[in-house]
Amino acid sequence: MLYFLSVFLVIILFTLVALHAAGISPSTLFAKQTAPVQAVTYPAPKVPPLFSDNFTSDTYGWNLQSSPGNYAVTLGNGALALQIDKNKLLWELLPGQRSFSNFTLTVNAILSQGDQNNGYGVYIRGSSSAESDLASYYRFELYGDGSYAIFKGATDASGHSSDTKLVDYTLHPAIQKQGKVNHIMIIAKGPNLSFIVNGQLVKTITDHSYTSGSVALFVSNLPEAKPGATAQFSNLNIYPAQ
Repeated sequence: MLYFLSVFLVIILFTLVALHAAGISPSTLFAKQTAPVQAVTYPAPKVPPLFSDNFTSDTYGWNLQSSPGNYAVTLGNGALALQIDKNKLLWELLPGQRSFSNFTLTVNAILSQGDQNNGYGVYIRGSSSAESDLASYYRFELYGDGSYAIFKGATDASGHSSDTKLVDYTLHPAIQKQGKVNHIMIIAKGPNLSFIVNGQLVKTITDHSYTSGSVALFVSNLPEAKPGATAQFSNLNIYPAQ
């Protein structure tokens, strides 16, 4: 019995030495093998869009009113450009008083002029009041420094509108900084809102306040930023929910 035990131990010893020489850790032989993690992808829906604009011409009749020295809205060459010269926010509602409930929105956006404190992005599920065309809403805002925030606008009993941060300013590696294009995707399904940038899920929130409403593009020039910011938007599509 002692002879067989000695032989067994010698075999184990030589096996361990051989594994070590081959650069194999014995623990890997007994480790639980897990399936490789599959990257989540967010392709554009393969259905006709509810709304689509490549901005080569003003087919839909966007509001191109401008005020020299204050703000400007221009369209052409495949982009809608929003420029704000004051420390304010400039939005541009989709023309035609369109309302969307559950959808997938995609758009390319770039902060083409401004500094890292300037913002730009998309309003969804907006509604108006006597004081504003966008009194209640969800707002997804990117910034020139590669961060983002998510806001919720609401009106009080007096009809005054204000917003709160659902997600505070957060840096994210998926977001390109000022001067580079970001591909934005927003998926709205009931109370669940998913915000995706350049193919990566940035944040999903759940909020039951607003179920449908208008969509708007915007550029913002925060008080601490230098005056003057321009955001350009291209290839805007809004698809029905899948």
